[in-house]
This record gives sequence, C-alpha cells and structure tokens, in this order.
Amino acid sequence: MITRILVAIDGSAHAWKALELASDLARLYDAELVVIHVVPYEPLPEALRDFARVEAIPLEEEQARYHQSLSLGDALTRDAEGRARSKGVTKVKGHALEGRPADAILAAAEREGVDLLVLGSRGLSDPKALLLGSVSHKVANLAKCTCVTVK
Repeated sequence: MITRILVAIDGSAHAWKALELASDLARLYDAELVVIHVVPYEPLPEALRDFARVEAIPLEEEQARYHQSLSLGDALTRDAEGRARSKGVTKVKGHALEGRPADAILAAAEREGVDLLVLGSRGLSDPKALLLGSVSHKVANLAKCTCVTVK
C-alpha cells in the first residue's frame, strides 16, 4: 500500500512530469505527497578561503548566492505544492534541503518513511550517466523503497 510519496524536483521539464505522476498517484491512493528540492552546497576548500583572505576577496557573494538558491528552492516547492493541490492532492508538504542531491533525496526518503520515490531523469544515455554520476541512477540503485524515474 502506498501511503507516502516523495518527489524530488529541480525545475526541469522531467521534474514537472515527475510531479504530475506523483500527484496523480497521491490522489489515487489518498497518500501524503512530500515535495523536496535539493540545493547543492559545496563549501569552498580551505585553501581557497585562505587565498581569498590574503587577497582581501570578500566571500559574502558566495553566501548570498547560496541563500538565494535556498529561497528559490522554497519557492519552487511552494509552486509544486500548489500544482499538486490543483490536481486534488489533499496532503502535501514541501521544503528545500541542502546537500549532495542523491544523498539528500535518499536521506529524506528514509526520514519521511516513504513507500514510493518519484524523480525526473535528464535523459542521459547510460554511458554518459555513468560518467557523470546521474542522480536518478544513484537514487534508484540505493533507495530502500520503490523508485520511479520519469522521462
């Protein structure tokens, strides 16, 4: 039985299609829908921070970009919540997370106790995805629940 579905979105066309499917399934099963957006956070290595300090280069711009990305992620999930509600989903919540996308999605799925994970695929060919480390491939291979990838 499907009681809780997690969908990860990034604003791409494939992600919106994943939201459509997840919303349809949530409505059909009267399941809760959890929408997340992951903001990748890669702090500057210490050597670059030292260089910036020596050269008097301000790092506030890096922090401002990160906070802007979190705000955009929150707005994206609010929009997704509205789209899901317009399709008849009554139990929906969303939020932006930070971290490495695949790891954050897997951790959220565990934390939320989801039965189904839905995400979009960028449509990379298998060799290219292997080289680039596709988020959807990693999640599908490591998820403890059923995982659906939407193209």
